[in-house]
Amino acid sequence: MKLNRRYLRSIKENRSFYFASTVLTVVTLLLYFLSNMAGNAILTFSEEFYERNKREDAHFVTYMEIPEEGLSELADTYGVTLEKQRYINIETDGVTARIFERTQAVDMYEVTQGRDVSNDGEIVLSEGYAVENGVQVGGGMKIGGKEYTVAGFMQRPDYLYMLESEDDSYKNVSTFYLCYMTDGEFKSLGDTGCQYLVRYHPDSDVSGFRKAVYERYYMRSYSAAEENPRITMVEQQAQMFIVMAYVLLCILPLVVVVLISIIISRKVKSEQKMIGTLSALGYKKGQLMLHYAGFAAIPGLVGGILTAVISMAAAQPMSEMGLQDYEPMRVTGHLNLFDAVLGVVVPTLLYVIAALLSVRKLLKKDTVLLLNGNVDGGKNKGKRLMVGKKISFRTKFALRSLLGNPMRSFVVLLGAFLGCFIMLLGQGLFDSIDHMGNTAAGEIGSFEHQYILNEMLTENPYGGEAMLVSAVEDADGSRLSVIGTADGNPYLNFRGKDGTPVSLEEGYYITSLAQLTYGWQAGDRVTVYNPLSLEEKEIRIAGIIQNDVQKSILTSKSLAAELTGLEEDSFNCIVSGRTLSIPEAKIVQESKRSDITDQAKTMTKQMDFLLWMIIGLGVIICIAAVYVAVNMLVTESRSNISMLKVLGYRDGQINKILLRVHHVLLPIGILLAVPCVYGAAHAFFLLMVDYGVMLIDTYIAPKSYLISVLLTSGCYFGSLWLLRRKVKKVDMIEGLKDNRE
Repeated sequence: MKLNRRYLRSIKENRSFYFASTVLTVVTLLLYFLSNMAGNAILTFSEEFYERNKREDAHFVTYMEIPEEGLSELADTYGVTLEKQRYINIETDGVTARIFERTQAVDMYEVTQGRDVSNDGEIVLSEGYAVENGVQVGGGMKIGGKEYTVAGFMQRPDYLYMLESEDDSYKNVSTFYLCYMTDGEFKSLGDTGCQYLVRYHPDSDVSGFRKAVYERYYMRSYSAAEENPRITMVEQQAQMFIVMAYVLLCILPLVVVVLISIIISRKVKSEQKMIGTLSALGYKKGQLMLHYAGFAAIPGLVGGILTAVISMAAAQPMSEMGLQDYEPMRVTGHLNLFDAVLGVVVPTLLYVIAALLSVRKLLKKDTVLLLNGNVDGGKNKGKRLMVGKKISFRTKFALRSLLGNPMRSFVVLLGAFLGCFIMLLGQGLFDSIDHMGNTAAGEIGSFEHQYILNEMLTENPYGGEAMLVSAVEDADGSRLSVIGTADGNPYLNFRGKDGTPVSLEEGYYITSLAQLTYGWQAGDRVTVYNPLSLEEKEIRIAGIIQNDVQKSILTSKSLAAELTGLEEDSFNCIVSGRTLSIPEAKIVQESKRSDITDQAKTMTKQMDFLLWMIIGLGVIICIAAVYVAVNMLVTESRSNISMLKVLGYRDGQINKILLRVHHVLLPIGILLAVPCVYGAAHAFFLLMVDYGVMLIDTYIAPKSYLISVLLTSGCYFGSLWLLRRKVKKVDMIEGLKDNRE
């Protein structure tokens, strides 16, 4: 007898197991691969695009214009690349065009469609606006009082996330765009604004450079790339996908691999008579172990290869799935060869190890026991459970099946848990982001309007409550805002983490988000730096204010002015419960309470497809996991099913007796999934704080609970319905083959 002849026959006889195990392997590995590919595709594109077009490390504005010789002297002295850029904003019919002068060394633009400008009267504009508003290459665009021909579309490295102002809460591609034209045409536009772009190098004296600019030319504002949301939002999106892959989704393949490994171990045990026969015929231990390892390798090899094939096919669309918020970046999605190899090797290796250990354990038993199919030596307590108890046969059978086969029951429980976990987790992440809008608005304050002014005032003729808003940096250059206000501000209610009211007159407080980010505690003395002059000051943290939205230092106006080097009574921010009559020319930014809520809803709406993909994969996982587990139950109970048929039970009755045994595990699996979802979601949101995102509270809507419970239950009972035919195929003669008991 040749052992390899058994492979085809065994696969045919156990095709449902191999099919379900392969599907489980494919689906769970896909969750990891697709998220990982999406994040890495965005990161790779942005890094190459930034390098190709010389993305800035910072930009700044000064009160005194730096002459050309001054730029050269600063660049040579401090080892930086420095370039002046002029720009002008022109509003036409409610749409603002920000027109830049072309640069040669920093923040260069790249034409993505059409061609670059070559003649006066031609422009290239940002592609996101063109796509959103149906602008065509070769078409016309009116800017001010002149008509221009659109030569092409472009993208710029510091505007991949299109914010009109760095303080805006969400992109604007409907009433704002970037534009370039010939140098001669640009000069004809009249007075322009001026900013300076800088790139640092390994040998650059960054601190010396910033201090020199502040002292010589009176720096007005400074924005590092690491604090610029037009730049950082791209990396944050990519990192979100990568974190989701490594921290959350990579757990599921491992759990599923463990589940299948358990089932393989039990299937090997069910082959004990065959193993005993082969051993008696002279097959060596190593031969038998390798033979059964081959069976176990099938779902791992087939599943891993199928996953690689599907991932390669879906790499491009999945890599583009997170780009709705950005300029039309042309990412290239691909499956990393190392990941593809791991996707084949890891599950296959674990399945093989499970089979090898099981066969090795069986071969330690006496061959006679193996031939009799009695390796337990009659010590299976499950068969003697409830002996002598006067309870119904169905109840006794159910208890024996559940308690007498704990590993099998665990597999069924794990199947229900996995399905509910991934479906509820997907919905919970989206519910939390959507709910974040209301939570964030509440923690920021009860005002409806906030106005940031372009000048410092000491008297408030407009109404509302005046505040001083500035910024400082920590030793690593990370920026946090400074908010100075009066204790009596009716729109702000400061409370400590224990819920007690806090008086800002007592010192410098930090928000709970700042505490989480920097690790500062109440009573600590920390050094912060003025972002313009880099002057350092030491402050003592008086306490922690509950606010997981803003990374801020909160204090009185006088203490805020002292910290930032401004006049004691000065302010540059007004909050109000109504619209105020402040001249537009004096407003840098106006925001509404509803902006952050609208942003959260837009984010979740644009990623609905991702939610439904996660739910769909959760459904597949649940059906496959429960099907494999209950199929194992039916296979191991063939003799019992046959005997019930001999005793006159009909197929429908046997289905009720056998397949209802594990119903109690369904609600237990669902209930266990709920706290695990909260824990996983909270861990995910904590990790995202490291990438500049606010700490989002985990929230799951009642609708999501209902959907997850109904889908999990539907998958469970659907799997049982599919397995009814298994019971029907069992022949009653099987129960008469062995009547030792």
